[in-house]
Amino acid sequence: MSATDGSSLAKGGSLLAIAMLVANAGNYILNALLGGWLTPAEFADANLMVTIMLLVTAIAISVQLIAARFASLSDDVADTMTSATWLERRALAAGLLIGVVLVAAAPWWRDFFNSESAMPFAVLGIGMPFYLAQGVGRGVLQGHLQFGPLATTFVVEMIVRLGVAVPLVAAGFGVLGATAGLTASFVTTWIHVRILTRSGRIGSAGINTERRADMIAYAGPVALLLLGQIIINNGDVLIAKRFLDPDTAGIYAAIALVGRAVFFLSWSVATTLFPASAQRDAAGESSDGLLWGGLGIVAALGACFAIGGWTLGGVILGEVFGPEYADVSGPLGWYALATSLFAMANLIVSHHLAMGRLREALVLLGGAVLQTALLIAGRGSIDSLITAQVIAMGVLFVAVLASWRLSPRSAAHPVTLVSDPNVTDPTSNPGSVGRSDESFDDGRAAA
Repeated sequence: MSATDGSSLAKGGSLLAIAMLVANAGNYILNALLGGWLTPAEFADANLMVTIMLLVTAIAISVQLIAARFASLSDDVADTMTSATWLERRALAAGLLIGVVLVAAAPWWRDFFNSESAMPFAVLGIGMPFYLAQGVGRGVLQGHLQFGPLATTFVVEMIVRLGVAVPLVAAGFGVLGATAGLTASFVTTWIHVRILTRSGRIGSAGINTERRADMIAYAGPVALLLLGQIIINNGDVLIAKRFLDPDTAGIYAAIALVGRAVFFLSWSVATTLFPASAQRDAAGESSDGLLWGGLGIVAALGACFAIGGWTLGGVILGEVFGPEYADVSGPLGWYALATSLFAMANLIVSHHLAMGRLREALVLLGGAVLQTALLIAGRGSIDSLITAQVIAMGVLFVAVLASWRLSPRSAAHPVTLVSDPNVTDPTSNPGSVGRSDESFDDGRAAA
């Protein structure tokens, strides 16, 4: 049975979706508790820590996608893990740099974002090296289609975050306690991923020169995609925190927190589709059917969230967070619609990026610039901020869809980024790509 057949992908994708649903449910439980225990201004500070984490998430996902693509195209486990160790060390160095920026400039960040304390910035900075490094191991699991072990990493991250943050916040540590939960979850997940991949047992001195050059070259297109994701997913929260009064910014943070759930739940679809698209493209097969199926799933999720926001959003947030949040049904529904359009556009972009195609990522970056301009123009209220996003994401989805559908089929194979002789045609040995008999026994047991 081929590693990329529909039934295998459906099974793996469903398992990953369930795990991510559980993980997101845990995160929303934490945020519900924070919304009830903290004032709107304090909740805005706590959400700012999450937003900064999401900014760095772009780098973590970048290294994950790089590792995933090259793992998916090679059946040489030792070569893959050597490359992963080389990439992990670079991720640790980048995380250390980001951590130093957060820790050393914590008082400045506090003043710039009108936050109450500088300490949460410093505590978050401590976890940055581990947060970036764990992305490499997740990428290896993703590329080898090891969705069971990959799913456990998200659940472990959520359990540790809840287990540390809830007692600390209940004990009166507030935003600092919630941030400590984030950092603890990063460290634990990094350890868990290293155990699953056994990446610490293989050195990087022997990494193939061509493989290293290919990984660096592929980082450019991935960076474009993730830069666009950074700006689109988080720019509105930062602008709201900067220009709205603290209480209004807290209410907007709650809307964004719930509304962005569509994107994060759709990530399981993109995660499943990415290595499968890369493998099928390498074999000269079309993966358009996979993409249409993924778009249908994301569209259904988005419709449910948007309708739910318009009908019950204010009632639920009012009950969970307090009466200050009760009148947000309309804004929440529109926010969910904007996020759904972005999630579908992102799926198309990541699908083509798996095949080495850059153009859709450039279109997405253009959409990020458009959204930022509209957000700055409409920074005076919650409604105007959300309207700006609906317009920008509608334009982006149409543009990305047109770029895909109006392109000749041959344009889907513009570059060959993998020149390593160990990379093989995945159809020459069905089941070999993604097989990990030598390195993932522990991962299967953990799953």
